[in-house]
Amino acid sequence: MFYGYMNVFAQVKTTDSIFIKDSRPIQFIADKIQISEADKQWITEKLIPQLKELGDRGIIIGRATASPEGPLPNNIRLAKGRRASVDALLSSYGINSGRIRYDVVAEDYPLLLALMKHEGDRQYHATDSLMKHYGDDTQKLKAALKSFDEGRLWQRILHRYFPLLRAVRIMAIDKSLVDVAPVVPIQSVTINPIGTTISPRKLHIPMPTGEPLCGQQREPRREFMSIKTNVLFDFAYMPGYDRFCPIPNVALEYYPKHGHFTYGASFDGPWWQHYDEHKYFQLRNYQLHTRYYLRSGDINKRHPGEGAAFKGLFFCAYAHTFIYNICFGEKRGWEGEGYGAGLGIGYVLPLGRSEHWRLEFGLQAGFFNTLYDPYQWRCPINPDSDPEQYYYKWYGDAKNFKKRQHRYTWLGPTRLEITLSYDILYRRNHKKGVSFRNHEAAARY
Repeated sequence: MFYGYMNVFAQVKTTDSIFIKDSRPIQFIADKIQISEADKQWITEKLIPQLKELGDRGIIIGRATASPEGPLPNNIRLAKGRRASVDALLSSYGINSGRIRYDVVAEDYPLLLALMKHEGDRQYHATDSLMKHYGDDTQKLKAALKSFDEGRLWQRILHRYFPLLRAVRIMAIDKSLVDVAPVVPIQSVTINPIGTTISPRKLHIPMPTGEPLCGQQREPRREFMSIKTNVLFDFAYMPGYDRFCPIPNVALEYYPKHGHFTYGASFDGPWWQHYDEHKYFQLRNYQLHTRYYLRSGDINKRHPGEGAAFKGLFFCAYAHTFIYNICFGEKRGWEGEGYGAGLGIGYVLPLGRSEHWRLEFGLQAGFFNTLYDPYQWRCPINPDSDPEQYYYKWYGDAKNFKKRQHRYTWLGPTRLEITLSYDILYRRNHKKGVSFRNHEAAARY
């Protein structure tokens, strides 16, 4: 496509890429047609002087657009309203309407494709193929874009490119370089994909036709925190305890918007006891950890709706503290407390299309140190005459007794995990705070 390049003195063939680069997008917020103060300043300080420099030869060309995800009638209203806002502002500077030459394109798929090509988007060719296949049947095209690659393509263009389509793109040119076709009603604009070579004597601004979307659009949110359980602990069998004794456990992981690190905490709390059999398995373990994922979770690289931000291989560092009471019989019991720390490695495997469910595999190794006392049923000194109670195993003088006279240190593997994870909190897209909902109603553009 040929455009006259602004502030030139000879005819220049200008590609779509140059038009995208050099035209100024007057961008609008969701469902609004008001021009921002920054854009008003640009028109005052830049565009008007360019027109004055071109003199009578200067005209303004461009296109007023809305992004495609909303209902078509609303998109038409917004695109027309945005053009009217720009026209009114230009008229306030005394610019005759005859010098303003651009069309309204409510659902600008060709410009979307040109933006993707300009940025070298990896899904440009897939989008191009879909647009060529469905032609001007935008209803089927929308459905195909939404379903392609399990919805990832739609979510990608929704967040990266659709905001760029809420704009009036304008540039000042020398009218002798190109004749702009008269503005035609929006319902009958001829479709002509951007990127096709057009005679420099006639400029067509395309607009695909389409039908209103039915139903409420939803846009995904970025995960904020997940809740987890280690299924190996959930189905644990304790040697010496001789029975199934699941270890209730829960973990939380916080996901920042940038970087490679996440932060988490976990709690393990079995509290089983069988008094008549002298069997106890009681533990309170509190752990803090941080993970480093090889793949960055930066929101600029992994947009909401494109799957889990943090997944794949990770390394971790942890620290924990614990108390316990474990007894396997009348003569075999211990109680104490301790602490430990170490390093780990793991892998996060997403489950399902949205990847809000994940399966994690992990191994930790390090050390823990515990001070403890063994205990037994009945007094070890006078077992026949003393009450039937539990006693510490101490055979010396009672006045010399002190708790925690034994120490044990372990160095090696400390934890094995096969963890099921689910995102429980999500960041809101358009305001601060978090929510339990992984989607929110999309703003109409």
